[in-house]
Amino acid sequence: MDVDDVWDDTELIKMYDQSIQEVYSSKSGVTEKQFKGEDGKTYTWKVGGHCMAPFEDEYFPATIDSIGGKDNLQVQVTFFYYGNQENVHMKDLWMNEEAIAKAVALEQKKESEKKSAKAGSSRTSSNHRSSAPLPNFAPPVPPNIIAMAPANQQEALSSMLMSWYMSGYHTGYYQALSDNAHKH
Repeated sequence: MDVDDVWDDTELIKMYDQSIQEVYSSKSGVTEKQFKGEDGKTYTWKVGGHCMAPFEDEYFPATIDSIGGKDNLQVQVTFFYYGNQENVHMKDLWMNEEAIAKAVALEQKKESEKKSAKAGSSRTSSNHRSSAPLPNFAPPVPPNIIAMAPANQQEALSSMLMSWYMSGYHTGYYQALSDNAHKH
């Protein structure tokens, strides 16, 4: 297994984002909303659809993650190119099909390049054996895991986010110690 394969957390981040999106969309239950814009046009905004959304006084192509808030007029979006999320009011969204199509095409191109690069690296890395084999079984569940189970969905989300943060912290700390040991 190649070192790049071990530290690639892209799939974990996608699963995390998807679970957060599911939590937000399950709260409101709204997946589509019509809204009359300031230009007089009626827009139909859908979860999973694309739009132009504001970020720091500029507009960027984005995907609609959820619709909610008061009167279901708040929209959570994820920006193309950057991956960051923002909550915006539906009145601030607009369409620029050319910019959105360009962003979608670029995103698809990046994904296909990433997949082909990963497939290429897995073929070349199969010839190299790792010095420490990875176990092919899961570690045992801690004995008091049932007693520590979160009481509700909010507490479970909070626990998941904290464990994700701590895992990243300790991974970075270990990597820094390892890098420092190799330098000396």
